[in-house]
Amino acid sequence: MRTVRLGLAGIAAVLASTLGSHGAPEQPIPEPMIFFIAKGERDVCGPGCSEWIAAEGMFDGPEVERRFRDLLDTVKGRNLPIVFNSLGGIIGQALVLGRVLRERRMAASVGESYPEGCKARIAADESCRQIMQANRELKAQLRTTGAVCYSACVYALLGASARHVPADARVGIHAPAPTAALSRPGAPTAEQLHDARKRYILEMGANPGLQDAAIKTPPPDVHVLSRDELIRYAVETSARYESDWMPYQEPRGAMRSYMLKAVTEPRGVDGTEFRTANLRVTCAQGRPETSIEYQREAGPNEIDVSTVIRIAAGNDVRTLQRTTPTHGDDRYQTLADRQFVHKALAAGGIVVTETFSPRNDRPWSREIRLSTAGLEQALRTPLKNCGAT
Repeated sequence: MRTVRLGLAGIAAVLASTLGSHGAPEQPIPEPMIFFIAKGERDVCGPGCSEWIAAEGMFDGPEVERRFRDLLDTVKGRNLPIVFNSLGGIIGQALVLGRVLRERRMAASVGESYPEGCKARIAADESCRQIMQANRELKAQLRTTGAVCYSACVYALLGASARHVPADARVGIHAPAPTAALSRPGAPTAEQLHDARKRYILEMGANPGLQDAAIKTPPPDVHVLSRDELIRYAVETSARYESDWMPYQEPRGAMRSYMLKAVTEPRGVDGTEFRTANLRVTCAQGRPETSIEYQREAGPNEIDVSTVIRIAAGNDVRTLQRTTPTHGDDRYQTLADRQFVHKALAAGGIVVTETFSPRNDRPWSREIRLSTAGLEQALRTPLKNCGAT
């Protein structure tokens, strides 16, 4: 666990990283992010991996998503990981990029992609960046010593389905600083942005306590996460991770209260595929019932397979109905009586059963047991007794 102070260039990066999706940088961001396909030695980016998508620089404006998607269009079916080396940038753009990574179930890591032909000592040198900008694919070395993923970069990293942080790379967090954008009419408050980022972190299958930890380090300092913290906050995927229940309230409109939970489990033959499921509980609108939404990331052998999802709180078992999927996610929903939270707490857990029935193979099922740790907070919200008068 370390706290570092950045130099002048780093300070500019930190200030830029405090902006959310509702703001724009007051001055151009130095070293805007460059993406290219890097080709290196065998196993350099993992077992059997010699090619990766290099992400070098800072998260600038909306162009960063366009540049990334343009590069993805050239990948041509190759399942390449992305490797970040970034001091930060605009948080809103990092969140957008993180969603793209999750949409495509990508893996991510931290490392410096040093292009062949560059004579400078670091990839951030302008001469190296000119080589990167001039080529979509490059021979490169992957160096992890001194590589960083700071501030906004961490949100993008969390979007990856599988995440690895090399022992000699650094992942760092800090609090956002006030900006002029937050004082504009209709802009979200600092508290609303904080809560929205916690929700994003949870939905990506990581520990939202990471956001609470970030605000304890004011910029321009950066708190570098220890190996224990990388595991505690589930920044690195290594095993099953289940979040506590987290209360969340919509910032505008109906101001609905939710209880949110996520669970990430290793899948695949070798357990290196990770899939996240999200459970959301709220009061049904206009009805004295509890609304339950289950969002799951299908594995390769589960896509387009007939699936039945059931949820049980003690003896109360409900079958969920499939709704419109978003970005490849399967979404299911059901209504339970208004005492669902009480039943779940009394049972000491919730059980989700996924049953798959492929056309030409034997059916199989999976049972996911969810803790009620933190769910008691719902008793201090309208979810205590949905629709009661």
